[in-house]
Amino acid sequence: MTERGGPIARWFGRWRDGGAGQGGTGTGAPAGAHEFWVDLATGAVEQGRQSPGAQRMGPYPTREAAQRAFDTAAARNEAWDEDDRRWNDDEWPKDAGPAAP
Repeated sequence: MTERGGPIARWFGRWRDGGAGQGGTGTGAPAGAHEFWVDLATGAVEQGRQSPGAQRMGPYPTREAAQRAFDTAAARNEAWDEDDRRWNDDEWPKDAGPAAP
């Protein structure tokens, strides 16, 4: 069977079908099918890109990592909040960071 359309249409067809070198695995599975995502509206873990992009968090390499996504995000937010507090309270070392003299 021959592919129809111009080069962009042919590229998109290969990408959509997971062709190797086109963002896929070469297994025929769609790109991202072996990754896990969290649907932010429901909290459900999904394999592959099922929910709209603005509604999902990920990708994660395993289902277990995706199940811990909210705990991971909460821990990172706490660390960043503490960094912000230290920065705003002028406790941050003056020689730290890219803007250091």
